[in-house]
Amino acid sequence: MYAVKFTGEGLADVKALPKDARNFLRKHILGRLAQEPYSCSKELRRPLEGWRSFRCGNYRIVFRVYDDLQAIAVAAVGRRFPQSPSDVYKKLEALAAQGRLAESVLHVLRGFPRPR
Repeated sequence: MYAVKFTGEGLADVKALPKDARNFLRKHILGRLAQEPYSCSKELRRPLEGWRSFRCGNYRIVFRVYDDLQAIAVAAVGRRFPQSPSDVYKKLEALAAQGRLAESVLHVLRGFPRPR
């Protein structure tokens, strides 16, 4: 089982959701995503290459897997609205362009213990 941690932005995304949506997502994140992150998700293309997307109902959970740490870093949670600036992928692309995405993930990874 993979440990799941959220970046500050990912956690803010989740906190902004209604309680029933948070509970629904938590069940699926801790169940399926933490168990089998590759088989339940799709790899994203440029400019989000290296990231994966897990579709959970109407929401997308965008994350990166770190096999050496048995860890998943969730960077964004939201809906897909291709023509809107609030689209989960557009928000993540904007963070990456500002250099804030790598910084957020590094901060999260510091909280994972070193593998033995």
